[in-house]
Amino acid sequence: MKNLCVIVLAAGLVLSLIGCATSGGAAAPAPVPAASTPAPAAPVLGGMPPFVRDAYLNASEDVLIGVGMYTIGNDRTKMNTGKTFAETRARPEITRQLQSIMKDMVNDYTATSELDPGASISFQENITQALAKADLRGAKTVALDVVDGVIYVVMEYGKSNAASDYSAATAAAKLAVPAAAAFDAISRMDTAFNKAAAGGPVPAGD
Repeated sequence: MKNLCVIVLAAGLVLSLIGCATSGGAAAPAPVPAASTPAPAAPVLGGMPPFVRDAYLNASEDVLIGVGMYTIGNDRTKMNTGKTFAETRARPEITRQLQSIMKDMVNDYTATSELDPGASISFQENITQALAKADLRGAKTVALDVVDGVIYVVMEYGKSNAASDYSAATAAAKLAVPAAAAFDAISRMDTAFNKAAAGGPVPAGD
């Protein structure tokens, strides 16, 4: 009987110790180190790489900026072809800016002249069509880089080059709309370019 009591007491002691360990909470397993992850890509601002945004922010008021893109993936043998395609896509952006500036110039002229609204619209349309055909020979690439397999090209087009395009475009438009013969785009360029620059850079991608 005495032996039986000893066995019961021993068993109780063991159970007590187990209970204490459980109530105290088992030590949490050591955390498994997280797998290393690659460093994040360079930040993209406004959907464009930083160097593109910088090109807009640092551009002179005397130039227009156009951006073109072309995907080449990891195939660097496509660099030359990709650059050509990207430049081709940047040019229409410059043309759109030329047309927008010209539209503002014509509107300002119409507001202070006796040009009929109908004639003004026709004049704008003729100039827009002429500018669409401009070859932008003076446009030059000032920045180029590949980001995540995409070639980004930044092109500049100077005011002096724009003057040539405006002169040719307005000369043709005046033949179609003689009532606008007094319009002088060159004398209005400074104001128009400064107004466009004040609008702030808004990159447009393709």
